[in-house]
Amino acid sequence: AEGDVALFAHGHVLRVLAARWLGLSARGGQHFLLDTGTLSVLSYYHDVPAVRIWNEPVIA
Repeated sequence: AEGDVALFAHGHVLRVLAARWLGLSARGGQHFLLDTGTLSVLSYYHDVPAVRIWNEPVIA
C-alpha cells in the first residue's frame, strides 16, 4: 500500500526500524539516540531512503 504511516513503539524497535530503513543491519540501530515522546520521520531523498527528522521534541 502507498501513503503515509504513523507508528508508535518503544525506542529499541524504532531505532532498529531506522537502521533497516537506511540499509544498515539491525545492530546499526545502536547509533541512533532516541528520547521518549519525540518525533522522527523516515522518508526518501531522490528515491533513496533517508531520515528527514530524528528525535525532535514535540511541544503541545
